[in-house]
Amino acid sequence: MPFLAVFTVKAVDFQSDIQAVLKEHCWDCHSNEKEAKGGLAFDDLEDLTKSQIHPVGLIRPGDPEKSDFLARLKLDEDDDDFMPKNGKALRAGDLAKIEQWIREGALMDAANPSEVEKGRMEEVKLANARSGGEVYFSWTNTQGKVIEAKYSGLEGEAVKITMKSGKSFSVPLSGLSAESVALAKKLGGK
Repeated sequence: MPFLAVFTVKAVDFQSDIQAVLKEHCWDCHSNEKEAKGGLAFDDLEDLTKSQIHPVGLIRPGDPEKSDFLARLKLDEDDDDFMPKNGKALRAGDLAKIEQWIREGALMDAANPSEVEKGRMEEVKLANARSGGEVYFSWTNTQGKVIEAKYSGLEGEAVKITMKSGKSFSVPLSGLSAESVALAKKLGGK
């Protein structure tokens, strides 16, 4: 059973948030409508998803720092690898939106993610939680009571969780449901 992380903001989505930026700056060279240079067409969502969005692809979900796509957009305009070629740099807000999209898992349709995207989102959430990010999980005790709290670490046979109010608790693993114990161990790297 997958673990549900609760986010308070809507995930950035390719079709509603990113594609318009790419139409404005990249479409002439990277669309089937105009020309797909380098085999990169931002209007072919299926091919883009399969060939460019993966752990060693041009777009590396969850890892904008290693995504060549974003790196080329951030280069100085005089650099030979700068994109868009012969164009102007994207606005800071557009770059930030693309970076956030990649960080969140590079979703094509955030409202209806594919099974592959759901797996990517889960890995991104777990990585964010391990690094102290603001990711809240549903934790269930053995009596069935559910609370939302951030993972703060494992302490022996207990998980330390932090509520949105900032209060922290150590909860014995023996007092949690099997799913919550598995979540605690997964987040703790066990």
